[in-house]
Amino acid sequence: MSKADISWQTEADTLIFSGVLNRDTVPELWNARSDWLSTDETLTIDLSGLERVDSAGVAMLLQAKRQLLEQQRKLQLHSPSDQLRAIAEVSGATKLLDFS
Repeated sequence: MSKADISWQTEADTLIFSGVLNRDTVPELWNARSDWLSTDETLTIDLSGLERVDSAGVAMLLQAKRQLLEQQRKLQLHSPSDQLRAIAEVSGATKLLDFS
């Protein structure tokens, strides 16, 4: 995986993102959302494998949450990096994303 790649895999009931979640990788990941937005009531995403995140990554997570809420489903985000927490804090998205 190069520095500009994002990948995902599923382990148990958790989706694991790895790589870089930024303006270069968000379009590819979002276009493939039908592959990773499960049909379970709650989508759990482990963010510990992300090397870097920018505001586009935070925006994509917010959009995923909005889409799931429209379907009366939930999004749980686990193990965000300090960088992701800081961007969410600055953008006012911390409460919306509800990190655990």
